[in-house]
Amino acid sequence: MKRSLTTLVVAAASVSLLAGCSGGSPDTTSSPSELELWVPPLAANNQDKALWDEIVAPFEEERGVEVNISVIPWDAYETKFLTGISSNAGPDVGYMYSEMIGDYIVKDQLVDMTDMVTSEQEDNFYFLKNGVFDGKQYAIPLIVGGARVLFYNKDLLEQAGAEPPTTWEEFIDAGVKLKEAGIKPYTASWGDPARGSMNSLFFPFVYQAGGDLFAEDGSTTNFDSPEVLEAANFIMKMRETGVLDDTATGTTPETQRKDFEEGKAGFVITSDQDMQKWTDAGINWGFVPSLTNKEEGTFIASDSLTVLKKCADPQLCYDLISFVTAGPQMEKLHTQAAFPPLGKDETPNYPEEFVQMYADKADMLHPLPVIPNGTGTYQVLYENLQQMINGQKTPEQALADAAAEANAMLQ
Repeated sequence: MKRSLTTLVVAAASVSLLAGCSGGSPDTTSSPSELELWVPPLAANNQDKALWDEIVAPFEEERGVEVNISVIPWDAYETKFLTGISSNAGPDVGYMYSEMIGDYIVKDQLVDMTDMVTSEQEDNFYFLKNGVFDGKQYAIPLIVGGARVLFYNKDLLEQAGAEPPTTWEEFIDAGVKLKEAGIKPYTASWGDPARGSMNSLFFPFVYQAGGDLFAEDGSTTNFDSPEVLEAANFIMKMRETGVLDDTATGTTPETQRKDFEEGKAGFVITSDQDMQKWTDAGINWGFVPSLTNKEEGTFIASDSLTVLKKCADPQLCYDLISFVTAGPQMEKLHTQAAFPPLGKDETPNYPEEFVQMYADKADMLHPLPVIPNGTGTYQVLYENLQQMINGQKTPEQALADAAAEANAMLQ
């Protein structure tokens, strides 16, 4: 899922702001009459507040509690959370993405929900493990999907005499054929300032090279590892062969979308949710779930609901999460937020070919890991990769510089 740029100033501020939070145990002597639920905009019709009010209404009636919904814009989300938590005015239940969760764990702001998870939920949820850190269930996945897949224009590939690729080398070969036919091979938004662009631009290649972004214990990055370097060198090989052309450094998500939507580019790596855009534009498209180098692998968004220590009744807050993530409520959410089912109790309304991908290729789908103090490290990596693309640094220099600065941040 695309997110707006959070500056290193904000990332640094998170340490000082959260350091002042008490992190103490909540008062559970009485059940609250109101709960605060914070979420970002997810609805296709932009009517998020009305959608959430409808979803939580039966819970409010059954439990005699009012759930106040705050829909916070993406570009203000992290900052709003920081200031809210530091002033004890944050949510009781909050939506967080993986980059955020680690910072709040390390400052003892999240309730460990391990003992609240039922055996029925363990059996039902497909992605429950995505909310586990250090063996503890700090989050319950709510939005899981948006796998970054390689879309291709069937008509353009046929025109160039190219076949849909399955490996890195086949991708280069097909791209060269498109270029020789006068067709832009691959559109990629390296001009996007948001670090989340790496979800499509870089992370799939890291996973396909067999790499991980961080050490297992989260203490250091793997930004300068051989696998991440192999992914960076492949990006530069695309650049050198013209598969990734000179316009990439000025390409934004909007121009990238137009390139593919208007039939100007043969390939694009984007969220599987973009399938409808391509269909609506009349593109005769196909997709490859993942290219293969050492293995298959790609990024998947995994955003969750958490219980904050501010909540006066953690079990009630967990019950709200359990209610929201149950099949009937998820079906309502998914009428406006196009994602695959969260659990077995939901009837899917997602295209069958992608539902099968999530079911059959779950091992290749990688959410970003939960890393304490890790938020700013992604921006450091992205800035160095952009310098690499611009020819200011070699891949080795870019990744060594990114690792040195990011590892210092993790400490």
